[in-house]
Amino acid sequence: MTGKQIKKSIEVLIIYIFLILMVLISVGPFVYVVLTAFKTQEQIYDPSQIIPTYVSFDNFVKVLFHSNFIRYFINSFFVSAVTTGICVVLSVMASYALSRYEIIGADKIKMSILMTRMFPGVLLCIPFYIIMKQLNLIDTHSGLILLYCSFTLPFAIWRTNALFSGIPWELEESARIDGCSRLGAFFHVIIPVARPGLFVNMLFCFMSAWEEYMYASIFINTPLKKTIQVGMKDFVGQYTIEWGLLMTAVTLSLIPVILFFAMVQNNLVGGLAEGSVKG
Repeated sequence: MTGKQIKKSIEVLIIYIFLILMVLISVGPFVYVVLTAFKTQEQIYDPSQIIPTYVSFDNFVKVLFHSNFIRYFINSFFVSAVTTGICVVLSVMASYALSRYEIIGADKIKMSILMTRMFPGVLLCIPFYIIMKQLNLIDTHSGLILLYCSFTLPFAIWRTNALFSGIPWELEESARIDGCSRLGAFFHVIIPVARPGLFVNMLFCFMSAWEEYMYASIFINTPLKKTIQVGMKDFVGQYTIEWGLLMTAVTLSLIPVILFFAMVQNNLVGGLAEGSVKG
């Protein structure tokens, strides 16, 4: 081997080592959480049982059948699904208008929408609480959905607007020349081409609502109305932490996100192929 080939092999080896380390750092905590969920209390505190010698499902039985976890799960799924639906629909409508119609001050409107993301969530807690109290939305899922939409919708609009702006006007114009109405062109041309980006928006909206903790802990007081992120505090006592139950709850809470990502990923591939054919 020449010196150049040796140098190239070393560079490739370094890149592979770096990638393997990044994968271990990223996946390691997740694997540890899952393994801990299948351990007994004694195995958790045993250093030799990092990888358990036998598997126990006691933690799953306790979390699923002897706690309010399922109720918290349903609450979170309802809030996240409704938030996702509202944000996706409104962002599509607003973005289509901003990208396809000549609106006076459209750029300023878009910047104003984006500026709402500049304020940290903690800063808005008191104003939100006052507004929600006046509207009698404290301790309701409806109020929580409105709060989630307030910080999820601006980003969804901004990203969807960039997506629609990148779609050539000629595609829609050709459909209208062929006899399609504006609404028909929107559903049969614009949406299929933009579908990959719209699924990314759905994933972002869903994860933003599913993983949110601060507002849910402040605005929801009734125990059975808690979301899953707040409900997992049930396994954290004043002096002790039920690590097995907590890790089991964390593992179960990741399932919808993983499934949703898998569904979106498949649709992304299909949408890209369909959009490239129509383009």
